[in-house]
Amino acid sequence: MKTVAAVGFGGDVLLEVVVARTLERLAHLKYEESVQRRFARSCRRLMRFARERGGEKVGVAALGERYLQACRRRGDNEYRRPSGQRIMRHAIRVLTEVALHGSFELRGKFAPRAALPTALGSTLTDYRQFSDEHLLHRRSTVIARERGIRRFFLYVASRGIESVAGIDSGIFSAFVASRTPMQPTSLEHELSSLRSLMRFLLMRGLVSQGLVDHVRAFRVQCTQPLPAVWRREDVVALLAGVDRSSPVGKRDYAILLLAAQLGLRGGDIRQLRLEHILWDQSRIEFQQSKTGGALALPMSEELGVALIDYLRNGRPPSARREVFLRAHAPFLPLTNGSSVSHVMSKYRQLAGVRLAPLPSRRGLHSLRHSLASRLIEAGTPLGVIAAILGHRCQESTQSYIRIDVEALRDVALGLEEVGHDCA
Repeated sequence: MKTVAAVGFGGDVLLEVVVARTLERLAHLKYEESVQRRFARSCRRLMRFARERGGEKVGVAALGERYLQACRRRGDNEYRRPSGQRIMRHAIRVLTEVALHGSFELRGKFAPRAALPTALGSTLTDYRQFSDEHLLHRRSTVIARERGIRRFFLYVASRGIESVAGIDSGIFSAFVASRTPMQPTSLEHELSSLRSLMRFLLMRGLVSQGLVDHVRAFRVQCTQPLPAVWRREDVVALLAGVDRSSPVGKRDYAILLLAAQLGLRGGDIRQLRLEHILWDQSRIEFQQSKTGGALALPMSEELGVALIDYLRNGRPPSARREVFLRAHAPFLPLTNGSSVSHVMSKYRQLAGVRLAPLPSRRGLHSLRHSLASRLIEAGTPLGVIAAILGHRCQESTQSYIRIDVEALRDVALGLEEVGHDCA
């Protein structure tokens, strides 16, 4: 049987070996059997694709990207589904980490962290302390940068380098090449973290200016499609499709109501705490994770009933103060953006809602844009919309005007109204 070699794990390692070690690691970490089966199915597809290519010697990351491109060209039904894309990309990421480092690091703030060499670990600690004391970034920014730098240090350590003194431009180039499965915006953020680290090391006299200049900025053109805008009847169908007789359904229904009625961001929903709900005042008050600004919003009777139903009859017993918890043990808070975005994608598919045929973002944030669109249609002043959405300035809110297509049509000029002296 022909195989594909994955470069990086102490030389050339067969893809089948990488897959076997990964499955052993999943079993050791006691992942649910359904997760292990789903992961194994993705691996079989990838290995079949590798065999079809005649045993070409290529890294796992490059192989995975070629597989995804082939799926897009063929229009595979499995890849068209958001869940199919997410599962395959996750499998490729994990396999790449195993090929490079011999293991993979669990995601999320509750996951145990792989140990770094002492010198690299101390450097990361110094950078974190410097960020907290001098850079004045939001906590979420510091955490994201620390996560990206840790991944880079783990890669460096896998190459036998135990301190920043051994880092050179070749290591950077190889690391960036290993991150090819990432989306462009994610790569942009990761390189931004590394540039911040290099400036810190330069200030400490630990690296040269030439090495800092090597880590160049990577800018993504702002050509992403606008979020899809939901019709009222589609929002109703989305909510009606939730099975509220189960604990998961009670939780998901409350999450969707927070997004549809209040326009909350996914991060704010995940971080919503019990003390943020002021029952006697029918309000929700919290500090936004993105802007750091305080936000107070009225709570409708429907939303209040949904939250009470979940807290009393769906939420697992826990000392955690976050409102929304995982439905399966361990009963920890939802820890990443995909956990709430998956909720919306799941019920949109169940309800059979077809959004804009043009390429558009259809995640949880689209419900926030839909709320803004309805407020604009109702003639709500821009300042009021900014207050509801928690924007610090009206300039941020003005970008939402782009989605009010019907209003733009009303004020559009006909050809006969256009002056002919424009040329």
